[in-house]
Amino acid sequence: MNSKTEITIQVPLEIARYYAKINPNDRANLENKITATIQLELEKYRQKAGARLSTIMDQASDEAEANGLTPDILASILEQDE
Repeated sequence: MNSKTEITIQVPLEIARYYAKINPNDRANLENKITATIQLELEKYRQKAGARLSTIMDQASDEAEANGLTPDILASILEQDE
């Protein structure tokens, strides 16, 4: 994550005033903490999305199998598309 961009977040006025007064090192530390927190939330989101996709794929596989689709039939269908 080399490139950076600015974002805007809503905070109470008191927090904004305090943030404007702190020194650059403390400000950088706070920004790093915020970034780390958002990264953790993003990873949780990705994991949940992956789990949902896996569930959908399992359901599709189960349905296909219940409807008679075997690995051999699937391979035959895929060969026809080539």
